[in-house]
Amino acid sequence: WKEALGKLPRHGAIMHLFIAIDAEGLDLSHIDDPAHLVVQDWGRSLQDSQNLCSFFIPSILDKSLCPEGKHVIHVYSSGGEPYEPWEKLKPGSDEYEAYKEERASVLWEAVERCIPDIRERVEFSIIGSPLAHEAFLRRDRGTYGMAWAAGTSAPYSGLLRNILPFPFPDLKTPVDGLLRCGDSCFPGIGTPSAAASGAIAANTMNHVSKHLDLLKEASTIDPMYEFLNPGILGDVYKPIVGGFTPSSELDASQIGFQTNIPSTKPASTSESAEQV
Repeated sequence: WKEALGKLPRHGAIMHLFIAIDAEGLDLSHIDDPAHLVVQDWGRSLQDSQNLCSFFIPSILDKSLCPEGKHVIHVYSSGGEPYEPWEKLKPGSDEYEAYKEERASVLWEAVERCIPDIRERVEFSIIGSPLAHEAFLRRDRGTYGMAWAAGTSAPYSGLLRNILPFPFPDLKTPVDGLLRCGDSCFPGIGTPSAAASGAIAANTMNHVSKHLDLLKEASTIDPMYEFLNPGILGDVYKPIVGGFTPSSELDASQIGFQTNIPSTKPASTSESAEQV
């Protein structure tokens, strides 16, 4: 198990650009989705980090992220940034800083498609190189994460791997009661996916009835989440698989502690402080 998972392919490195801008007089009403994918040339590979990048303006959705009249933006390249040129450079050197600016220019250009005067509006910016990605996020060679071809299944990706392609290994390990989580297992790369893997690990240790109750609760938070209500399908599904969940080696009550799937309801300020 350890040997097989230790040899799985990985993506190249990644570049980041974090920007804070003065948004006074800036009209972004034409933006319906704060997340954008930018391709410079459709004739070039989408693995080319100088061709494909994304940017996200989270302050469009959450005004509390920055002061009024400001915006924060995260820009990042595809996971194809070559690591080899970077490993020859010393962080902080003139050569390193110059190469950072050179490789990040395409990230600036991507945002300029949406905000042409972005550079004049900048109040703060910082570039995250593959070396920074490696140092601060413990990413070997600054990798974006595990690479597995779409439509195929990775080793240890579950019982249905030959029927439904799961490109990431599941959360189980050869050790009874020990689960993994993070972006190297299902559902994959990225902060939301890594967080989801932790939720899946917690859910896996609880009876399916708790899963269904959580889905029902989540479906009432906002009309956009109504699709989460398991409805009749949940009523049919529960008795079929209920006797098999959780599996004996993952039963929290048998292991000696009890897991509680967190409520989807927003906590009050005092509750949040207590949880922290």
